[in-house]
Amino acid sequence: MWIDTHAHLDFPEFSKDREEVIARAQAEGIDRILIVATDLGSSRASLALAQEHPTLACTVGIHPKSAHEAPPDFLEELQDIVSRKEVAAIGEIGLDYHRLPSDPEAAEREKESQRRIFRAQLALARRRELPVVIHQRSAWEETLALLEETGNAVPCVFHCFGEGPERQQELIQRGHFVSFTGIVTFSNAPLAHASARAVPTDRFFVETDCPFLAPVPYRGRRCEPWHVRLVGEEIARLRGLPSSAVAEMSSRNARAFFRLTD
Repeated sequence: MWIDTHAHLDFPEFSKDREEVIARAQAEGIDRILIVATDLGSSRASLALAQEHPTLACTVGIHPKSAHEAPPDFLEELQDIVSRKEVAAIGEIGLDYHRLPSDPEAAEREKESQRRIFRAQLALARRRELPVVIHQRSAWEETLALLEETGNAVPCVFHCFGEGPERQQELIQRGHFVSFTGIVTFSNAPLAHASARAVPTDRFFVETDCPFLAPVPYRGRRCEPWHVRLVGEEIARLRGLPSSAVAEMSSRNARAFFRLTD
């Protein structure tokens, strides 16, 4: 059985057939799905879905690209939502400095907004003793620096990991995890391939990030949670293992990290 540790089932891409998508995942051997939020509205929607389906869990949080839209009282609402039993983590949160405004002052304002929201959510995770799902793009060193401010006391998974083994090792030395998407099935992703081969068996998960990043042979189409099996099967091929071994490893790791129970 597989666990998709990162799905955006609340997104409009699933509005017409969400129930069928969930049923198809179950039929394909996907044991659990973690719905990952990106803003306050997404947090509420993800929680509602998790409350409707016993095989789903959720996160709550504000994505760095949504940081500038967060209201002044965003923490109060997150604190209310995060107390629900279906919430397994804070996320996805972090820093994303890709495609910042061309104006330097505007770019710095966006960076500062992201840093402020990230710090606040890390503090919330620490108070609530919850793990964190990290989104990082073009902000590697600063992301690590902000995690260092907590003494790396908050367990983190760097989702959609596509960096090489050296950066992966940086995370593992700090006690963090990585999660692989359909990128590992792409022929033009040598760093992801190398990391999938090198990652310790107790430090990785698998995910889809659906509706994005569908694995080969579905690349370019809408991704679904059942595709996580294809991600895991490719990791198994890269490591020379049976897919059942990777399913067991990744699911065991995810259950422990997110405290998932049957």
